[in-house]
Formats: sequence, C-alpha cells, structure tokens
Amino acid sequence: MTTAHASTRTVPYEQLCSFVQRVLTAVGVPTDDAAVVADCLTMANLSGVDSHGVVRLAHYVRRLNNGTIKARPEITFERCAPSLGIVDGGDGLGHVVTWRACDEAMRLAEESGSGAIAIRNSSHFGMAAFYINRLVSNGYIGMAMTDTDPFLIPFGGRTAFFGTNPIAIGFPTDGIPVILDMATTSIPYGRIELAKREGREIPPDWGLDAAGNPTTDPNAIAGLHPIAGPKGSGLAMIIGIFSSVLTGMPWGPHINRMYGEMGARRELGHFILALDVKRLMPLATFKRRLGEMIAELHQVPPAEGFSRVYYPGEVEGERRAQRRAEGIPIDPGLYGELSELGQRYGVPFPG
Repeated sequence: MTTAHASTRTVPYEQLCSFVQRVLTAVGVPTDDAAVVADCLTMANLSGVDSHGVVRLAHYVRRLNNGTIKARPEITFERCAPSLGIVDGGDGLGHVVTWRACDEAMRLAEESGSGAIAIRNSSHFGMAAFYINRLVSNGYIGMAMTDTDPFLIPFGGRTAFFGTNPIAIGFPTDGIPVILDMATTSIPYGRIELAKREGREIPPDWGLDAAGNPTTDPNAIAGLHPIAGPKGSGLAMIIGIFSSVLTGMPWGPHINRMYGEMGARRELGHFILALDVKRLMPLATFKRRLGEMIAELHQVPPAEGFSRVYYPGEVEGERRAQRRAEGIPIDPGLYGELSELGQRYGVPFPG
C-alpha cells in the first residue's frame, strides 16, 4: 500500500480484486460468481470509472444479507427464436445474470449471426462496458443497456421519471477496443453516491433538489439532467422500452430505489446484443478497416487545451494499463468503509 497523496491510498489491482471476491464468498456467493462480480467492479476502477467500482460492494452485501439479491439464484434461459432469447435472473447479482446472458448471446450469434437477449428479474449490473469488453474480446460487436430507478428529469419536465439508463456499444480492434459507455444523464448517479461517501459538494449544474432547484448537496439530489436535452431524454425512454417494457419489468417511477428501498426486490431488466462480424466480412478485415479509421481520427488536429483526439474507450484502456501498474486509488471515506466491511467478514483489506 502506498500513498498517492495526503488523503488517497493506492491498492494493487490483484489484491483489491481478491478482497472483493473473498467478501462475496463470505456472504454465500459461489466462488465463480464472486469472481465475475469482482472482475466487473475492479475493471471499473481500473478504467477510472470509480463510481461503478468497489464503492458498490457494501451495498451489494447489504442486499445479499437481507435477501433482496440472492447469492445462489436459479438463472434460466429460454430460446424464443434462432437469434432471440430470454434470461430470467432469479433475483441474482446483475453481474452474474448478465454474464450468463452474454454466454447465450454469443452462442446464438455463433449459430445464426446474431444473438439478442432480454433479461428480467435481475439487479444492478455494474459497468456496462464490462460485458461489451467480453463480447468484443471474442470477436463480436456488442450492445448492452439497462433500466434504473428514476433520476432523469425528462426534457420539459420538473421531476424525475426515467433512470440514468446507460447504454454501451463496442467493436473489436487489434488494440484497445472501441467501446462507447454512457449514461443518458449528464453524469452517472454513481458519482453522486461517491460524493456522499466523501462528504464532498457537487457542481450546481449536475441536478435538482426536490423543489426543482439546483443544489450542491449530493444528499439533496432528486433528479439529474439528460444529456443533450430532448435527445438524451428520448434515448433514455428507448432504453427503458428495450430493458423494461420488452422484458416485462417495471419502468421509470415503478422501479424501486436502489439505495432507498432496501427491503424490495430490484426487478431490473437489461438487454444484450451480440453480432458476429464474420457473417459480414472476415474479422481481420474489419479490424484493419477500423484501425484505419482510428489512425485517421488521431490525425485530426487537437483543439486548444487538448493533447489529441481520442476514440470512445481509448482513455479508459490507457488508464487500465496505468492503474494495473501503479495501483487503484481509494479515497479515505471508501477506504474506511471497505476496511470495516473486511473486518466484519474476516477478510483484511489490503494494506
């Protein structure tokens, strides 16, 4: 353990991943499933998406302990058509449920060229890019999306209706994959939770309080702004249709609060799509052509204040390499929470 600056500690990636896995197995999650969740959370931290990393662990443990998330769910798959299926997550950890859905999506895509999986009875699945990274690593184009509890204030409205509803789309390359992973709000809600943990104020343009006024208090946030006004608001609705209407799950205001309604099942829906590039052209040809596009993009002169033009997922890929070498920074509030969690389950926090 080293000190990155006066208030932040740096933990080696492998040790942090092992810690998460051991805590989850201590509360009854099977070893292989715990490894999936640990990989998802620590990949988020490696990528610099700390709002979706180990900051979520204590919450998952609380829900596993109260039974609203099942440690050993019965996950089922029903094939509805050559390229279409439904995964029922049995109220399991969303990471494990969606990992299984990726298995099925790739299997269908290998057989028929594409695999679309509607997912129901799941829970929070972490960083969407985690699943896309798996799909593109296996040579598929991938898409993942999910509905969340209401925090997005629809364009023209005063109160929240849609979730932050993230979507991720990715393509295989010979280097860092192209992966666009974004919430449909101006910021993901996880950054609000991170600010709460650290007792930090937030910028006043992030969202509104219950009275519809801008606020710098993360505890007072009642709604977040959509990206690009009506475009982000509309995209959030489309994601809700795929993830909730199509899967038979609650949408928008009918989804219980992740942190506010701890006694209720999550009942979340997701949607996964895998496309087999080889059905359209040789994978090597696709990667070469995409590489040529990326090379041309890198030749665009940077604007003032920028060092270069990046493609989606490139910054995160570079940060993963950096943090694998240097360790993952953990702020003091989160460090204390994880240390306490480890003590409770006999798993010492690294350091």
